Amino acid sequence: MVDLSRATSSALAEVVAFSAAWTDRFSKMVAPPTLQQQRQEFDEEHGAVPVPDGCAVEEIVDPDVRGERLTPRGASRSHALIYHHGGGHTFGSVRSHRHLVGRLAESAGVVGFDMSYRLAPENPYPAGLDDAVRNYRYVLDQGFLPENIVVAGESAGGNLTAALLLRLQQEKLPLPAGGYLLSPWLDMTQSGESHTARAPFDPMITAEGLERCALAYCGNGTSRTDPLVSPIEGDFGNLPPLLIHVSSDEVLLSDSLDFTRRAALVGCDVTLQVWPATVHAWLLFHPELPTVAHNTFTQAGQWISARLQAKDRSHELLDMRS
Repeated sequence: MVDLSRATSSALAEVVAFSAAWTDRFSKMVAPPTLQQQRQEFDEEHGAVPVPDGCAVEEIVDPDVRGERLTPRGASRSHALIYHHGGGHTFGSVRSHRHLVGRLAESAGVVGFDMSYRLAPENPYPAGLDDAVRNYRYVLDQGFLPENIVVAGESAGGNLTAALLLRLQQEKLPLPAGGYLLSPWLDMTQSGESHTARAPFDPMITAEGLERCALAYCGNGTSRTDPLVSPIEGDFGNLPPLLIHVSSDEVLLSDSLDFTRRAALVGCDVTLQVWPATVHAWLLFHPELPTVAHNTFTQAGQWISARLQAKDRSHELLDMRS
């Protein structure tokens, strides 16, 4: 039996230590890094974290897409997770998120596709979203049925994942079985209440940082209220089931709260869990936050697995009736 009080205490202690170290690290910074430095340092730091034991990593060799296929030990070869990384649409890569995708795929018992997309400001909207659609088509072409796929992403990758679902809907392409969003950035207008109310508690995300990323992504004059830029403005009526994880202490909390409310009002199957007192996109920092990360990986993995099994069962029933 899990001692929840001890687990909660342990998780809080980990977050407090992580937040203090994060704040101290940036307080000692003489000058902010250039974007190229940020990209390199982010990739080197997070790319050094190993994938789970027994997880095979294969580079995708294809002229139209870039990414990696991660196959955990014992994974179902017919079920897939397509993951798009975060990083404000301006940094992050397959390398930086390999360890996260591997663990999420392991928790769900599926093949993980850790996919790349073009970054801003060199490639503003819709380049990244175009790549996400291309990545989805690629996985379909590998023989995975849409009902055997879940799409996922954190932060800006959550933005891209939600926009991908809306885009697939617009193009009348087959939708996946579900979507998992972690700390998603869903409203580029930064108008939610939490952007002010939770700012004192968020050690990672600032209004200035979000504004820089939004300007880079919308650099071609794209409206920030375009549903494919701010998915909170989208049509949720026909979306597949969604699971959203967000921290109570991050400025993007309102994005998830408002998105969930709007989706629920039109009948979307959406599950929202607000995790208390952790940090933005905490699964990326699972080595420093093992308690809350383990619990989150487990819950997300179970949800993904349940979604895919539910689709399998529905097909079995249809086969029996035919």
